[in-house]
Amino acid sequence: MKKLNLIAAATVLTASTSAYADPVLIEQWSFINEAGFSNWTTVGSGTNSLEASGDSSDGGTSILSTGALPDNLCWGDPVNANNDQSCLSINSPVSNETTQSWDEDGMMVDINGGAPQGNAMTVAIGGDYTTAFKQGTAVRHNNFPITGEMLDTVSIRDGLRLEAVAPEGVVVNAPELEFMVDFWETPNGGLDADGTCPFGPPSRTPGSVNENGCSDIFKIVGFDGAGDLNIVDSGEGFIDFSVKFTVTGVDASEYHRNYELITRLSGLDVTFDDEGVGFVTRENGVNILNAQFAVRAIDAPEPSTLAVFAVSLLGLAGFSRRKFK
Repeated sequence: MKKLNLIAAATVLTASTSAYADPVLIEQWSFINEAGFSNWTTVGSGTNSLEASGDSSDGGTSILSTGALPDNLCWGDPVNANNDQSCLSINSPVSNETTQSWDEDGMMVDINGGAPQGNAMTVAIGGDYTTAFKQGTAVRHNNFPITGEMLDTVSIRDGLRLEAVAPEGVVVNAPELEFMVDFWETPNGGLDADGTCPFGPPSRTPGSVNENGCSDIFKIVGFDGAGDLNIVDSGEGFIDFSVKFTVTGVDASEYHRNYELITRLSGLDVTFDDEGVGFVTRENGVNILNAQFAVRAIDAPEPSTLAVFAVSLLGLAGFSRRKFK
């Protein structure tokens, strides 16, 4: 009978352990997002060599593992009325104190009525993250007709540092991502006599993405540093992907430690193939690939009820042996 009573007590202990209050979410984060270019290669030759400039940290302390990187690349010999080169630029850094970002025409506009955009708010497990996006860095392509040396490949390194409002002093460096990009400076007149373009209708088709000539393609062919990067959602003009991270330095019994960072890239036509995901940039104009992010809590692995029950029985077994002695 006593043995049965002890087993019953273990069952009660297991039930009470399972019913213990869940750790609370870390609800607010201040942040800084920084990104820059590295490891670029070119093809062809001409008067102008590719030039890198700018500072991804804007003269401050970089959060990137590499230190600050260039955030502007320009290349090519202009063959357009405005005598413009093609350029890739990143609006970096961006933080919770940022008040402006590029609109679809490449103009700096207010993103929160002129006030700082504010802290990132954590979305509950399974919640709608699309209501919680904060503005991150954005990539701009000034796409103009050129000849000569052209960008071929480039890497974009992106880092995000989160600091919890409460508990104070908790700082998280989200997984630093390095995107490998294959850049296709397409022939404006098309790939053949019919004006076929790699994406969309033939070159010079009125009202299309190729109205001013075949659009260039900015294709992400790989990434590094994230572990598991998952595509959460995609549609016409956007793609959402997530990476997981764990908060350290907090008591797991008090604070939830498992989260995911969801990033939305939008603003350009999206194309998929076996090699990766591409973003289409219109010829003879400014193109903006916008980036926003949200933080969402995710379930953490938990010990099974059977495992907790077994630990309880082992504790009782030790008690029995001590009593016998």
